[in-house]
Amino acid sequence: MPSDAPHTEQAVNQRLEPIVLHALRRFRALLPGDVELAVELSHENPWLRAHADQLEHALLSACIVAWQSMAGVATQIVVEMTEVLLDDVVLAPDAGKLQGGLPPRRYARLVISNSSRAATGPFHTLLPAPAQTDDRPISARRLPLVEVRNIVEQHQGMITVSPEPGRGTAFDIYLPTAVPLEAAASGEAGVATPHIVYVDDYEAMRVLVSDTLPQAGFRVTCHASARQALTALQADPLDCDVLVTDYRLQTHTGIDLLKQVKRLRADLPVIIISGYLDSALEARAYDEGAALVISKADDLSALCVALHKLLGHAPRPALVNYSDWTKL
Repeated sequence: MPSDAPHTEQAVNQRLEPIVLHALRRFRALLPGDVELAVELSHENPWLRAHADQLEHALLSACIVAWQSMAGVATQIVVEMTEVLLDDVVLAPDAGKLQGGLPPRRYARLVISNSSRAATGPFHTLLPAPAQTDDRPISARRLPLVEVRNIVEQHQGMITVSPEPGRGTAFDIYLPTAVPLEAAASGEAGVATPHIVYVDDYEAMRVLVSDTLPQAGFRVTCHASARQALTALQADPLDCDVLVTDYRLQTHTGIDLLKQVKRLRADLPVIIISGYLDSALEARAYDEGAALVISKADDLSALCVALHKLLGHAPRPALVNYSDWTKL
């Protein structure tokens, strides 16, 4: 299979559903006729940044393990996929991790189990077996679980394996969704890509911002402290279009940084983000000249929309749809 060879090409933005369905169709061809495959994909077909062949092979391998561990106690393999927003890590003051250390953002969640562990409902559909033997997979080699875990982690996700004697093995997989491709264009021809400076002492958020904002058409520089950001701005105050800073930093608050930035360049837009927003903090930030105050619990696509609006760009419909929380 392609995923067995050394992998050199870069991951690309693509839809997740075709990857999942292709893995499931290959898996269905392996199953005996008396074992059903019940599937529920209740989502909006999210984008993710992925190596499709690698991810497909990992999902197929997880399904094979779930089937081989059933031990005759179940009649169906059950696969479910939903979208979830993980944000407790920025809302709980003592939280250092969430779901194994995943940063707060929107994820596609896949659960691979069996009918002894997960009840099927009206939205599950049975995936039919292929009609012809030619449709059976060329190779059914199962990856070792450590390799499956490595592939998921390379996609900045997390996998939990839950074996239970007499009931089989279940998998819980989180994969971070990506800003849709339609939102990645960076403005009109000949216009420089906007430069966003982001300040946060939480490394996972810096990694997330560095990965996500360029997909929405921005150039990003991240700093771990107010001191680092000020040093860079002092060297070239004009090499920044918007400064985005967390409110809680190790040696300063975001408002402290805002005040010092305004002395360097009064016209620079500054956005304060915080997981602990209240009216008093918002009032202080706006009094000191903040352009916007945003909850850190919001999905990063909300920040992308705010940045485009702040810079005078037309709102991106794909980004707006990406933040439709009514469908969570």
